[in-house]
Amino acid sequence: MRIMSFINKVRGLFETNVMFRQIIANNKDLHFITEEQTAELQKVLLQMMKDIHFVCEKHSLTYFLGGGSCLGAVRNKGFIPWDDDIDIIMPREDYDKIPALLDDEFPDKYFSKEIRIDEKYDVNSMKIRLKGSVCRELFESDPKNAGIFIDVYPLENVYDNSIVRKLHGYTCELLLLICSCVRLKNNAPHIRPFITDKKQLAVIERKLRLAKLLSFFSLRKWLLITEKLMSSCKNKNSSFVSIPSGRKHYFGEMQPRKTFEKAVLADFEDTEFYIMQGFESYLTGLYGEDYMTPPPENSRELHAVTELKFPENK
Repeated sequence: MRIMSFINKVRGLFETNVMFRQIIANNKDLHFITEEQTAELQKVLLQMMKDIHFVCEKHSLTYFLGGGSCLGAVRNKGFIPWDDDIDIIMPREDYDKIPALLDDEFPDKYFSKEIRIDEKYDVNSMKIRLKGSVCRELFESDPKNAGIFIDVYPLENVYDNSIVRKLHGYTCELLLLICSCVRLKNNAPHIRPFITDKKQLAVIERKLRLAKLLSFFSLRKWLLITEKLMSSCKNKNSSFVSIPSGRKHYFGEMQPRKTFEKAVLADFEDTEFYIMQGFESYLTGLYGEDYMTPPPENSRELHAVTELKFPENK
């Protein structure tokens, strides 16, 4: 607990979420997705998810709706009304297979963004993007290829030995922080003009100093090192699993394996998608015990984009 408290304090020193919200509020080139656009986007995402479900069923791949998508399935039997994205989780072995299989089944419809297949991509998770569409966020690594997307996160095995598990987890946390700092260094010229708060400026400078010390490797190199470490445990029967690249990182996303032991179908709009059998444990870990209670309107997460364009043939 003391080490986790220390990690959380260190993470707080480098936290930039508030800063990015300030950038969005001050950037005239960004706009929040409207209710009308959200409704249209949900229709497109639903069809994308049906295609992914088809590929997974055909090739015996496992997936689970994750984050707000899982919550929406449980609480709303579909999208959370204001939600404008879909997240899925896949065991590492299936996560590695999905890009090629999706390309085989839908070569003219989708393309995947993942660090091992795209040198420009800059995060340790995957985006499955829709060709002929645009959903361009502020810091796109490849702005010319920024279609509407579904996020895919790898579910990793976790070491049973408690000492090895802690060492693995702390190293993953450190590497993800390093990647965040180096990524910020690359985007710093676009960020600084929109930050006026002294505390946030201090966070930027703190991360840039760390990035400068670590500049002996490129961001891509750091990402590949992180990816290799996150997936290093090969024990498919380990007691715990985790989603290190998730919003709560290694320890915050760690669950007993039985949480993800079985995929179960759940109603989602006009169809069914898979969620984990232990969704109560998973959702409680992410959102707290009152996850079935919708948050107040001023606390709902909204997304901003620089450009949103729907495909002509959905």
